Amino acid sequence: MTSLRRRLLLSTLVGSVILTLTTGLFLSVIFSISTEKQFDQRLQTTLTELVGATVITNNQVELSLRQLGPQFSNLYSGWYWQIVENNQTKSLFKSQSLHDSSLISLLTDDIKNQMAQNRQDVSNFYFVGPVQNEIRVYAQYISFPELKEPLLYIVSGNSRILSSEARSFYWMIATGLSLLVAGLTLGTYFQLRFVLKPLEHLKNYLAKIRIGEGKSIEAELPQELMPVVNEINNLVAANEQVIERARTHVGNLAHALKTPLSVLLNASDNKLDENSKLVKQQVGLMNVQVAHHLNRARMIASHDTVATKIQVSPIVNSIVNALKKINFDKNVKVDLKLEDEICFYGERQDLEELIGNLIDNAFKWCNRRVSIAIGVAQIDNQQKLHIIVEDDGPFMPAQELKKVMQRGHRIDENMIGSGLGLSIVKELTELYKGKFTLSKSQLAGLKAELWLPMA
Repeated sequence: MTSLRRRLLLSTLVGSVILTLTTGLFLSVIFSISTEKQFDQRLQTTLTELVGATVITNNQVELSLRQLGPQFSNLYSGWYWQIVENNQTKSLFKSQSLHDSSLISLLTDDIKNQMAQNRQDVSNFYFVGPVQNEIRVYAQYISFPELKEPLLYIVSGNSRILSSEARSFYWMIATGLSLLVAGLTLGTYFQLRFVLKPLEHLKNYLAKIRIGEGKSIEAELPQELMPVVNEINNLVAANEQVIERARTHVGNLAHALKTPLSVLLNASDNKLDENSKLVKQQVGLMNVQVAHHLNRARMIASHDTVATKIQVSPIVNSIVNALKKINFDKNVKVDLKLEDEICFYGERQDLEELIGNLIDNAFKWCNRRVSIAIGVAQIDNQQKLHIIVEDDGPFMPAQELKKVMQRGHRIDENMIGSGLGLSIVKELTELYKGKFTLSKSQLAGLKAELWLPMA
């Protein structure tokens, strides 16, 4: 099953990661360009100070320089400066940090030629310094009126500062963007819980309708859900109308058939001729068939309805009291074990039919004792309503156990009944996806067990 919450969270996470990676890359490029530009400006400031400190007297170059910074005094610090004549061979001045090395001597001929060709422009590039450390070089030719040829000023800085600043920035941006992704994902999760809360309410209302605690959704839900709510209410109402019409038709048919059949039975009653006996026999069969098919039609109709929550104890007590009165001459002792709060999930008429048939059957066949136990049992990893009805009467032969649940089958033709009771129980149980079994009771008679859905 695909979860909307999971899909939205996953899409938010993927989108956030892609967006933050793109943003992080973009910011990293901007930071790299910006820090490099600031570094070059720092080198340019040093070069400007060197140019300002250069004095030309009698065609002699002198340098009236104050301390530029301690980094230019530290030996091989990566921070160097050097002033070279135009021929690029003679070094006029250089920083203490260079000691006996020379930047101009380390430059390749290609770089020197490129700098000579672009005298009007500033040359800046990365280069490997005297002690194999990478440096950023900023060089420019400066012309003086007193000199025929310009002087080459070279200033460099330790590029490890750039790398260190870049690493610090990358860690900071990675941490910040990771927190942003986590925050967006977490925010989306709580937002989804808040937004989807009305759907949880809708599910709970539908569950109440399903178990019979309500007939419609009366809550005020967000306007986006109200069309669905209205359609569900209309569907439930239409379903009730259809079932009510079906029940009405079944009742009308029962009443329409009852009178003609009664007339035929009365007309053939107490008559000894063969035709009358035949009519009485066939009308009796018609009564059995009509009762069976009407019951089956009602079962199918009730199966399609919205089930309700039915308390079991009042129905059982009512049936037991009624059967005690009907069978008062047998003086049946009833052992009743019943949990008062247990509820059946279905139609009240179906529960009355199921329990009534089983208890009635037990009263018919028992000698003096009937045992009824109704509780909760675990079957197929589900909690089910468990009904056990036993009697102390005679137990039927093993071959009769399967036949007895067949429509119209009767063990004793002298016993009052139509032979439909257990077959109706079986069919109703199958409609509710329950389980129905018959076996020998410890009381010596028949033991009937039912597993039905519970609310």
